[in-house]
Amino acid sequence: MTIHDELDRTRNALRSLEKALAGLRNQLGPHLDVLRLMDDVARCASDLRRLEEQVRAPHRHELVVIPDDDYDHGLWGAGDVDHEGLGAPGRRAP
Repeated sequence: MTIHDELDRTRNALRSLEKALAGLRNQLGPHLDVLRLMDDVARCASDLRRLEEQVRAPHRHELVVIPDDDYDHGLWGAGDVDHEGLGAPGRRAP
């Protein structure tokens, strides 16, 4: 099976689940657990649509240029960055 077949199968399964939950809601009324399930299915359907868009869209790789120049040394002059990740000077671990 192709990815498009799997996406179609998943979309159909979600539609079936939505119909089944609508039937439960008609039988039970606005029961909290039924409403939560319906919300979960709606979120799954939204995620599936987003996934389908990603599969259909051509992969675009954005080129990021990193200059060979030196970094601005002012970024590192705050004093405490020399000890970043090492703890403050003069302190010991407990």
